[in-house]
Order: sequence, then C-alpha cells, then structure tokens
Amino acid sequence: MKTAAESTGLTGQNEQGCRSERPATAQAARNVPGASWITEELVAKTQRVWSPRYGRPITGTEAVEMLMTVKRLAEILLRAERS
Repeated sequence: MKTAAESTGLTGQNEQGCRSERPATAQAARNVPGASWITEELVAKTQRVWSPRYGRPITGTEAVEMLMTVKRLAEILLRAERS
C-alpha cells in the first residue's frame, strides 16, 4: 500500500505536522474544517483531470487532499498580496 507521500508527492501532514485522517469523499470532507465547499462533482472532476497525469486512478481521498492543498495555497497568496 502506498503512503500519501508516494501516491501524490505530498507529505500527507497537516499544518501542525501531524498525520490527519483524509476524507474519502466530498461527503466525508464536510466534516473537515474549511472543506464544506468540496462537492462530489468537484472530487470527480479532480479525479478525471489528474488520473491521466498520474498514470493511475486518483482516489477520492487524494482528490480531496489536492483540493485542500490548492485552497491553502490560494489563501497564502491572497494574504501575501494584501500585506
């Protein structure tokens, strides 16, 4: 079984440096703070876009992780622009 770091190239750690449970679907993502915007359609689209690029099917967990990572990056860039 691959770890998150092997499957997506990301460390699989949250901001505090601790491993966190990754939701498998958008429904499960609703319980993650800040992830209420993630829909099943968005998870499916993320899987469709990234699976060919990874050369294998991307799991729902990986798709949610990717979406949350992009959200955090966007928030950082916005804060930097405003300061």
